[in-house]
Amino acid sequence: MEMLLHGLAGNPSVQPEVLLRLTAARIDRSVLARRRDLPPTAAAALATDPDVTVRSDLAANPNLPSEVQAALAVDEDPRVRGRLAEGAEYFTTVGVHGHHFPDPLPREVFELLARDPEPKVRRALAFNRHLPDDVRAGMLDDPDPRTAAIAASEWPSPPAGRMTELLSRVSGAFGRQMLLLRLDGPLPRAAARAMLADIDSALDDAYGKGLVVQIAEVADLDADLAARFLARADSRAAVAANPTLPAEHIADLAHDPDNQVRAAVVARRGLDPVLRESIRVDYDDGSSDIVGWLLTADLSEHELVALARSRHQIFRKTLAMRPDLAENAVDILVSDESFAVRLFVCERQPEAPGWLLAQIAAQWTSYSRWDMLAHKNFPADAATRLARSDDPHDRAVAAAHSGLATGVIDALLADDAEAVRRRAATNPTIPANQLIGLLGMADPAIVAGAATNRALPAATVCQILDQAGL
Repeated sequence: MEMLLHGLAGNPSVQPEVLLRLTAARIDRSVLARRRDLPPTAAAALATDPDVTVRSDLAANPNLPSEVQAALAVDEDPRVRGRLAEGAEYFTTVGVHGHHFPDPLPREVFELLARDPEPKVRRALAFNRHLPDDVRAGMLDDPDPRTAAIAASEWPSPPAGRMTELLSRVSGAFGRQMLLLRLDGPLPRAAARAMLADIDSALDDAYGKGLVVQIAEVADLDADLAARFLARADSRAAVAANPTLPAEHIADLAHDPDNQVRAAVVARRGLDPVLRESIRVDYDDGSSDIVGWLLTADLSEHELVALARSRHQIFRKTLAMRPDLAENAVDILVSDESFAVRLFVCERQPEAPGWLLAQIAAQWTSYSRWDMLAHKNFPADAATRLARSDDPHDRAVAAAHSGLATGVIDALLADDAEAVRRRAATNPTIPANQLIGLLGMADPAIVAGAATNRALPAATVCQILDQAGL
């Protein structure tokens, strides 16, 4: 019975009243707490759950009613309050990957968490991108220096005077690095020189080396500062990315013998397109580097298409991540020579072609492969080939595809691998009478999968709950 109830807790099609009844079940209720479609009554019940892990997972759920968030803000465990305070981004996939952020917390909850006695909770709150400006301004005076540094570094437009003041207050590597990462505009020259003087006098050279590189990238450069950074091999790439670098240096750095320096020049916003395309850079296809500003830049369709044809893989790869990419730009990227570019098209584009999804899924073994098969354009014949693979991981990935023939699904339900049988039992094309029969089998993998199947009849779900006394 526990296996059945656990499966129902993860079933995407059960009714709200079913989820409420399951909050009293003796199962891992974290499955319920993480559901995006959790009804308010079930959320309220889980907010008082005796298991702190359940309450903590609930606090990270982006779709909670305000009264439940208010209750969690005074939870006895700081882990729960901290997860609520952070408002961390979450990852969703419906055939296309996407990062999302929860909506703002109620005003009174923000104020309550800003006064939390636990510094770790206040630090988590300082990361919350929805934190009201006046609440964040108050946190710049937090007695915990790290909280103040995070609050300032995560502020899109912090007061310039306060940033300089906070940089002078914070002496540790973490605090200074956080502030430098999120400056809104160049670091004032006086502040840059003061930190460089501290670094020059410090005994810990390892600490100073990384900080110098950060300063080189964000300082408001004059001739002396530019010369200092350009003279150091370890900061040349950083200064090449600095938007205040005097123009006379850019052409020279575009031909620098260091590939990393040339790559930094290429990624500069506002660089002349002709110069950009003339620069030779070798890219690592497995690198996670992207051009951050390109993700949100307001560009015309002509500009997007031009970047889709850029010689620079890093631009094409970043472009493939944009959710608003024009169809003709996607058409160019699907045939890109870089595997990374084609992979990002499959992960992020709602109109990725089926032939490309099949091609990438055959070569890619990471987590997003599962979601490619859920993509609306993934072809049934490709899923069938994977379902007949000698590799059980391939068979498990393909087992839930709705385009599989009945005989293929039956073979997967009898597979030697437990993961394959479990996944096959979730296939939505299994007839209702057969699906109900799977619930009574002795194989716990099949039972768990069948209970999760979105095609499970509502009447059968109610019978299970009645039998469990819920």
